[in-house]
Amino acid sequence: MLLAKRLSGEARLAAAARHLVEATVELAQSGTPLMRRIVPDDGDFAVWQHYPASDAVDRRSGSRWFYHAHPAEQRTGGEHGHFHLFFERHVFKPPAMALAGPVGGASVGADVVHIAALSVDLRGIPVQLFTVNRWVTDEWLYPAGEVLSRLARFDLSRAPGDALVNRWLTAAVACLAPEITQILHERDARIAALSSDDAFWEDRDAEILSSSAVDLQRAVTEFDR
Repeated sequence: MLLAKRLSGEARLAAAARHLVEATVELAQSGTPLMRRIVPDDGDFAVWQHYPASDAVDRRSGSRWFYHAHPAEQRTGGEHGHFHLFFERHVFKPPAMALAGPVGGASVGADVVHIAALSVDLRGIPVQLFTVNRWVTDEWLYPAGEVLSRLARFDLSRAPGDALVNRWLTAAVACLAPEITQILHERDARIAALSSDDAFWEDRDAEILSSSAVDLQRAVTEFDR
C-alpha cells in the first residue's frame, strides 16, 4: 500500500513537471510573460493592488492566489512583483491548530493560510520563494507540517481568470515542493526563536521570515525522468 502511494506520488510529480514545461513553453510562444497576462496592458499597474482584484480562487480545492508589487524602492534583485499563494482556512479542519490568527479572531479580508510567495523578475522568470509573518497577509498561520501535508491538493484548475497562469502556478507549486518545504520549516524555526509573545505576529519589523532562490530547471528535471 505504501509503495503504491509512493509510485502514485512520483507519477503525480512527473506529470506536474511536464505540465510546467508545457505551460512555460506556451508562455514563451505567446510572447507575453507570466505577470503581463494579469496586470493591465496599458501600463497602469498600481503597487499594492491585487491582481485579479478579488483574487483567483478554486473553491473545490480551497487554493487561492493574487499578484502584486511593492513600490520600486522596496523591490530587490530586479523583481517585478510576486504571487501570494494560499489555502483557504476551511481546508484546515480540527485537530489542526493555528499558531496565530487575525487580531480579534477575524480577518479583514478572506480567511486564508499563506503557503509562500513567489517572486518573478522583469522577464516573468521566477526567482525566489519566501514566507512572511502573520500580519503581512492577515492569515491564520499554521505549522509547516500542517501546510505541507495539504500541499498536494493545491490546484487552481477551476479558478477564474487566465487558465494558463492557473496551470503554471499549479504545476510550479508541485515542482517547487522541496523549496517550499525548506522555507516553511525555516520559518517555523525562526518563529520558535523569536515569538516569545503575541506582539511578534504584528511586528512590522519582522516581515520576511525565510526565503530560497528558485531554479526552475532543477524543479522540472528533478521529477521529469
